[in-house]
Amino acid sequence: MSDSIKPITVSVHECARIIGISRSMIYEAIGRGELAAHKDGDRTLITMASIERRQAALPKAEIKPPKIRKKAAARMPA
Repeated sequence: MSDSIKPITVSVHECARIIGISRSMIYEAIGRGELAAHKDGDRTLITMASIERRQAALPKAEIKPPKIRKKAAARMPA
């Protein structure tokens, strides 16, 4: 398969790898309707469109910059 071809669906295992969560969490997301899944025989396939929608709907991370410790600040050049 060429790298330029974008898959329409991926396996549960591949979906977990793409998103970075466990397979059981993938099944939970399917159950909640966050991911669209289809059966192909015994295989469960997740649509890439639903993966992209789920990731786009996640809230923005609000991460504060770390505080500079006094000891570390003393070593920093002015």
